[in-house]
Amino acid sequence: MTDLDALAPPLTGSLDRVAQAALGALEDEARAELDRICDWWATHAPAPTGGFWGEIGENGLAYPEAPRAIILNARLLWFFSAAFEATGHAACGRLADQAYAILIDHFLDPDTETLIWMVSAENVVLDARKQTYAQAFGIYALAAYARAKKHTAALASAVKIFEQVQTHFMDCVHGGWIEALGPDLEPIEDVRLSARDQNAPKSMNTHLHILEAYTGLHEALQQLDPHHVTGAAVCSALEMAFEIFNQHVVSRGRDTLGLFFDWDWTRQSAVRSYGHDIEASWLVYEAGLSLATPARLAEAKETCLGLATGALTGLSEFGGLYEELGPDGHLSRLHVWWIQAEALVGFLNAYTLTHDPVFLKHALGVWGFIKDHQIDTLDGEWLELSRLDDQSSKSGLMAGPRKCPYHTGRAMIETIRLCQGLQAAR
Repeated sequence: MTDLDALAPPLTGSLDRVAQAALGALEDEARAELDRICDWWATHAPAPTGGFWGEIGENGLAYPEAPRAIILNARLLWFFSAAFEATGHAACGRLADQAYAILIDHFLDPDTETLIWMVSAENVVLDARKQTYAQAFGIYALAAYARAKKHTAALASAVKIFEQVQTHFMDCVHGGWIEALGPDLEPIEDVRLSARDQNAPKSMNTHLHILEAYTGLHEALQQLDPHHVTGAAVCSALEMAFEIFNQHVVSRGRDTLGLFFDWDWTRQSAVRSYGHDIEASWLVYEAGLSLATPARLAEAKETCLGLATGALTGLSEFGGLYEELGPDGHLSRLHVWWIQAEALVGFLNAYTLTHDPVFLKHALGVWGFIKDHQIDTLDGEWLELSRLDDQSSKSGLMAGPRKCPYHTGRAMIETIRLCQGLQAAR
């Protein structure tokens, strides 16, 4: 195990040797964990009657009657595609095909060319609302599948959903994207993504994943069809999403994000979400890389490092990252699985931009926390809450509407990539 104190400043020439060893070990461990995540999801997620289980408990047993959510299916499509592209894992390749077929056959509404929210275990429509967040994950997943399998029909579907989002879900007065529309793309009163969210017309979460999705689509078009007729429109929309996120969602101090907003971008929440701050830090930088202009790259780097530095204030005494800080100063001390995954990537990405040993120290600290307290090495993937937390406050799922390998698997893929890049550059 790396001595984390050896990575704390001040450091001189010893940093190169210590960092090289730490990065090499981290890459090896991330590769092994990615293989384990692939194997677990390939073994547990598929339902024998077709598709994927809607919920799996921490004991590894599925709930056969659980409904099936678009977010889980889209994230599975993204993960199996990305893992297949990164590793060639044969089962992931087959399951990417399966997830693609399920998304097209059961979640894509042919009348509106948008994605519905939820179906039953028998694929009967339960909720046909059109959440913008879901459209974003559909675009993101289809673009990843198109890249992994060189699948032109998947790319066309991603482009069509993108066009519908741009046509029906944009606020043409104040900018940005609204939260949701009804089954026929009509306005609805309750646009919340979940019961814990505010019923606000705009949210950070939706705009973060629009930015992520448009980055993925832009990259897929550049790779597969650089002269696509929609390419310029996608690039322009990515520019818009990048500008809106930096102008309205990121705080003036550049160290945190607003969560909910009125139509005119007046903030409705003072909660600080450490997980979203650190996730946004590297996704914004990824968008800047995709846009690839000096001005956008400089802005992306400023936002990235501001958010990553701000997130350091949410580190727990155990090395993980806490959930959130309320406007009254109340700290939610939960260690949520996806937050630890994003913290690992976010701090490691910040280290690649600065070579500041503080970021590497805390990336390794988060990884140590994950290994010790978050990963269920015996029976599952990652625990929804760490072993240090009160498990009764969460459902305790290994798989569910949002519990999936999108955060954990992506963290391993990104960690491997970042470690390789850092070691090659030295």
